[in-house]
Amino acid sequence: MELYKTDIEKTLKELEKIAEPSFNEIKTTQYIVSFLKKHNIPIDKVLKTGCFGTIEAGKEKTIALRADIDALPIDNSGKNFAHLCGHHGHTAALLHTLKQAVLQKEKLNHNIRYIFQPAEEIGTGALFLIKEGAIHNVDEIYALHGDPNYSVGEIAIKQGELMAGSSLFKIEISGSSTHAAFPHKGNDVIIAAAEYMNICQKIISRFQNPVDEGVISFCKINGGTAANILPENVLLEGTFRFFSEATKRIIKNNMIKGLKLIEDFYKVTGKISFSHGTLPLVNDNGLCSKLIKIFSKSGITIKKDYKKMMGSEDFSYFLEKIPGVYIKAGIAVTEDYPPLHNKNFYLTSDAVLSFINIFSEIIFNK
Repeated sequence: MELYKTDIEKTLKELEKIAEPSFNEIKTTQYIVSFLKKHNIPIDKVLKTGCFGTIEAGKEKTIALRADIDALPIDNSGKNFAHLCGHHGHTAALLHTLKQAVLQKEKLNHNIRYIFQPAEEIGTGALFLIKEGAIHNVDEIYALHGDPNYSVGEIAIKQGELMAGSSLFKIEISGSSTHAAFPHKGNDVIIAAAEYMNICQKIISRFQNPVDEGVISFCKINGGTAANILPENVLLEGTFRFFSEATKRIIKNNMIKGLKLIEDFYKVTGKISFSHGTLPLVNDNGLCSKLIKIFSKSGITIKKDYKKMMGSEDFSYFLEKIPGVYIKAGIAVTEDYPPLHNKNFYLTSDAVLSFINIFSEIIFNK
């Protein structure tokens, strides 16, 4: 066991050293492909970044396991990246699970499709892989994500709605610049932007049914060149989250209407654009029940207090096509364990071992 754990730790550290951003996971993909070939794991398709393959066990049903492979920026340079969300742990766990699956193919209850997905952090990798045929002839799909709210060895499985759908937006408000002492000579686009942000927060509180979840967050604002100049334009960027198409429509339509009001009142010009975003992530109820029974017999601790959240995940696009389950897996080893996306985030080999245990229960016992 200690030798096996050392092997896992080696994989984890090697992946950690080559952390790369979305759709630029070149070295990471090369590492994955090299591992697969070394251990005689069949490969169906290698893409510029990411890959997928199938371990045929002569069974009627094919189930998929997905691991995301991209990392996050750690500064504004655009050059430095780190696995601050633990994707290297998901990747290492899936690699070693596949290694065991090939060695014990006769024990598999299903054919196994593995998917190493790029670009989860920007929400477009799943759609890319779907178009490339990654889930063709797949019956069910499963994924896990490390969760610092739970300890290593604990998991959370929630039936139905788990994570929100999302959309990113950009707004530019433009006008005529002027001296700060003479605002009436131009257009105060900063005040206009502030007013617009306040209007948007009222969309949730006044136009949305209070029992339906939704949130609008402005996360970036950029404008101005000096302390005594009212600038020509301000750029706003952010995201909104939803669980229903009705909520998505209410938010989007009223953000457009609100911008028109600002244009008219402040005599400015506004431009707004929305990204495609992600869908709400909805777990299959029946498959959740089956997994809970399997994990209950394995000694894995199942936490039942997990509530749906406004975070988003493009795994939702896989679940739109085929039934599946997204599992939260505990990674905390201390009470003050750092949160995801924190600069001090780290992942232990014990956490990866627990991931392997989860994947193994799915492919050998489900």
